Amino acid sequence: MEPFVHIPEYPFVVCKECQFACVTGEVTTHLRMHHGHIQVQERRRIAESIGDIPGIAGGQEELRSFQFPPPTVTPIRFIAPPKPDGIRCDRCGFIVRTIAGIRRHCRKEHGWVSGWTKGGNVVKRAKEERQVPWTTGVRCQRFFRSRVASGWFEVGRGSAEEAASNGEGETLEEQLARIHTAQAGRFKARKRAIKAGDEKAEPNAWLNRVGWAEHLAGLDRDRLRGSVEPIGDDEAGLKRMWESMERVMGRARAAVLKRSGHAVLFEINRKEVHIKPSKPFEGRMEDDTWARSKEVYRKLLCFIRRTQDWDD
Repeated sequence: MEPFVHIPEYPFVVCKECQFACVTGEVTTHLRMHHGHIQVQERRRIAESIGDIPGIAGGQEELRSFQFPPPTVTPIRFIAPPKPDGIRCDRCGFIVRTIAGIRRHCRKEHGWVSGWTKGGNVVKRAKEERQVPWTTGVRCQRFFRSRVASGWFEVGRGSAEEAASNGEGETLEEQLARIHTAQAGRFKARKRAIKAGDEKAEPNAWLNRVGWAEHLAGLDRDRLRGSVEPIGDDEAGLKRMWESMERVMGRARAAVLKRSGHAVLFEINRKEVHIKPSKPFEGRMEDDTWARSKEVYRKLLCFIRRTQDWDD
């Protein structure tokens, strides 16, 4: 089931490399986009084994009633480490990591009104302690980066858990294993990351001229390859986008073949403004050629849509 692990208390799996959770319906897409080196057959096998786990959630909608763990829970392994800058609402326990976010929450959900008003000795008032309905410095984690169960939740409330998270109480073997795992992850990421090469040693000067290495510097090669792979059955939105785009392309092709006069076709085939083309644009092509042409635009659409969800 690698790179996933299932924590029995929760109805989803966690990717140990990416450090966030996935429901069953997202597993195949996640592997394609973030772990492109895994073969298609192996991806299917992993997805099937995860789907067989009792009580596992199939989609995000099944997480509507999901309850976050209590604030005293020990920091959860495998997901991203706790952030120390959480801000907790004192009334309901809601957590965000920005002052603007907690102020917006308190106003909307609890009718809170700030006691700060304009005028007066602003410098003096700024130094005074103000009573606010939230607590800062809360350690928090989250399972998902977006959608239904993506909220932050408090972890490690209490000194025992805090000491454990700082490494106190770990055995020497556990500390060495933790350090080794972190270093191995960094080395692996560094090996896969795109970086600009030596311009003089670059075998293809065109790559340097277009600047792809600089534009994509630091991104994961496997992840980029996965972003242009065929659309999965669980990507309904992207599938509809491509169907619409494919329909427009088909109509445009038909219009060029049936309705465009020679003068228009000559203009379409013009490469330079001051040079008249010697022949008109030829829109007729074999079915396999048309399929290859559409595939280029399909990859472009997939890349644009899928990368919108990336944090970087």
